[in-house]
Amino acid sequence: MADGGGRKMEVWQNFVAEGRRCELCWRMQKELRSMSIKLVSSGSYNVRASEMAHNQDRQPKTVNCVVHFLDETDETFEVDKRSKAQQLLDKVFDHLELVEKDYFGLQFIDMAPGEDGMRWLDPLKTIKKQCRGPPYEFFFRVKFYVSDPSKLAEEYTRYHFFLQVRQDMLSGKLVCSEHQAAALASYAVQSELGDFNPDEHKDGYLNGFMFVPNQTREFEQQVAEKHRQHRGQTPADAEFNFLERAKRLEMYGVDLHNAR
Repeated sequence: MADGGGRKMEVWQNFVAEGRRCELCWRMQKELRSMSIKLVSSGSYNVRASEMAHNQDRQPKTVNCVVHFLDETDETFEVDKRSKAQQLLDKVFDHLELVEKDYFGLQFIDMAPGEDGMRWLDPLKTIKKQCRGPPYEFFFRVKFYVSDPSKLAEEYTRYHFFLQVRQDMLSGKLVCSEHQAAALASYAVQSELGDFNPDEHKDGYLNGFMFVPNQTREFEQQVAEKHRQHRGQTPADAEFNFLERAKRLEMYGVDLHNAR
């Protein structure tokens, strides 16, 4: 009986031990399954997050803006695409080292349906809300013409006014007689070439210059004759005299728009 009782006890203990091992195995399997699910879930989440971050990194945070200046040079500026257009203007003014900034602005070609011509860039709005791009292309221009350019404080500001009015002549915006245009053009030649020199300035030396639409050979001869009269004038003097004559013209600083 003692042996039988001991045998039963041993069987019972083995049964209990086996049950505990099964329970332990079951718990371990449950934990492993849980960990596996977490790992899979975590892994898929990280992949999506990584893809989103990668896509955000690929999207440019800046835009390139090409600006055409009055001296026929170009410059590309990088600005934050979310910033106001004033950031581009500040970069342009810094590039030019302009002090009297309020007279100038940037224009762009208006491609909107029903619109025709150039529009001024609003510094208080973003670039993307005003014009289509990329590419973003702008033109540095005089926005406010002073009635008397001699009152401008900076000679460098007058230089840009000179370039603008000369461009107005060439585009036909500044309407004037042939005689008036020849006088203006002669000052522009003096500014660029200096005093007339018969050894250097042979017949036809103005062939490479364009001052007015449909320029003729006879017009160039008039300019050359007047150029001879400006001996001794520095570029700054010639540009000053150019503006003194231009400001008297009826169409000086007038910006015409098409009627709708």
